Amino acid sequence: MDAGSKALVCILTCVSGALSSALDRNSTDRSSYWQLLMDSPKTFRFPQSVELTVAAEEWVPHITVQGGPESEVILQGPMANLLKALAQSINFRYKVTRPPDGAWGIPRKDGSEDWTGMIGMVKRHEADLALGPFGLTASRSKVVSFSNPILIDYYRILVRRQKPQPDAWGWRRPFTAVVWLCFALCMGGLTLLLWLNTRLFGIQVTTDAREPRRDVGVFEHFWVIFAVAISQPCKWTPHTWAGRTLMAVWFLMALISMRSYSSSLTSLLAVRTVATPYNFLIDLVEDQDVRLVFEASTAFVEQLLTVKTGIYASLAAEKARSRFVTPTELYKAAYTDVKNSKTALLVEDTTCNKVISDDYTKLGRCDFYVGKERYFPLVFSMIGRKDHPIMQAINSRLDHMLSHDLYFKWLSYELPNASACSNAASSVTVREPYSLRGLWGVFILLVVGLILSLLCLCAEACIHARHTRHAPQHTRHTPQHARHTQRARHTRVT
Repeated sequence: MDAGSKALVCILTCVSGALSSALDRNSTDRSSYWQLLMDSPKTFRFPQSVELTVAAEEWVPHITVQGGPESEVILQGPMANLLKALAQSINFRYKVTRPPDGAWGIPRKDGSEDWTGMIGMVKRHEADLALGPFGLTASRSKVVSFSNPILIDYYRILVRRQKPQPDAWGWRRPFTAVVWLCFALCMGGLTLLLWLNTRLFGIQVTTDAREPRRDVGVFEHFWVIFAVAISQPCKWTPHTWAGRTLMAVWFLMALISMRSYSSSLTSLLAVRTVATPYNFLIDLVEDQDVRLVFEASTAFVEQLLTVKTGIYASLAAEKARSRFVTPTELYKAAYTDVKNSKTALLVEDTTCNKVISDDYTKLGRCDFYVGKERYFPLVFSMIGRKDHPIMQAINSRLDHMLSHDLYFKWLSYELPNASACSNAASSVTVREPYSLRGLWGVFILLVVGLILSLLCLCAEACIHARHTRHAPQHTRHTPQHARHTQRARHTRVT
């Protein structure tokens, strides 16, 4: 503990010193201890040190547990500091024991009223206290007593951060689908209006001074509109000012739209985005390829076992790709399963921060991503035997320590780089030649266009052959007929 926490413990010890002396003089009966504890929980202190059995299991960053059943168990971390402060203030010794299954605790599936994990140990009076911290639920509060809240935490999704990848379909990203649709509708509407105008008044060919033509079809008008959109020259203009004004407005709109598109596309080609596919629980449910890792025997797992509808029920149904591990294995799974495969950890926000902080401290980079959704909020506390009087004394000390923000100060020592990746870049600027990996979408578009043009060519050839076969013999065009027609046109021009 640091100097501030030690000073606070000394203050609590001095405040309860006078009452302890009085208790020594008047009574040493154990029942008197509990009566005095219930009367004055804020200042209660055991006159003589007593030994309590405390259940604990590792959950970084809150607590680190070293040692096993046959060796001394050593505690470190914020919850260990909290236990030491309470022991000095209330004057008790403690013996630490670990649950055989390494779990926090849920009701057993055999139909009995017993519980697994540390909650089961406290319920069976195998332990007086359990550190946890434990998420407060209605079912748990019926079998054990919860202390005052230590912190509030949410569950999050922890996955591997994807590497920046080129977007093969990035050419369509400068405009949204609605903009593309509006652009296509404008082209179709302008084609019809321009065709009606030229049908009535004709067109003026830029290289010909003859009378206005009125035999231009709808498709030729469409190609003119399309050519203007992609900055191609227009070989004719409407004969009237009404048609020319219509074309001028389209020229201006096409200029602004295409310049905006080209500049945005240039930026997108130079910037690679980092994919973030798992921001919500529904994303995990829909992607059947991602494996799910849960901490076994927690309040969240208990919720999954009992819920019948909603997103939690959908998540609980994915048993085939779910794995439940102990708290010790959970932390290791982040660096093995999540980092090296398509796996998601569903853990508390504090655990996510611990994984990210340690990874950044070791490697200096952000290899993990935390989803945006916060779900299943829980109040976390210590637990003790149901209705045990000592919980009142523990609550009074916790109020003092938490009011000075001691627990979060200890917690911050375990998370030195928790915020290093909070604002990690979602896009990366690259300066390298573009490969086929980033442009194959454009080639797919080209192939589709070639296939369509080939189909159109085949259809036109079939139609032309059919018309030629059914046309009268004297109307078919022969080479002699073509030369005669060309000679007649030359004589008329002369």
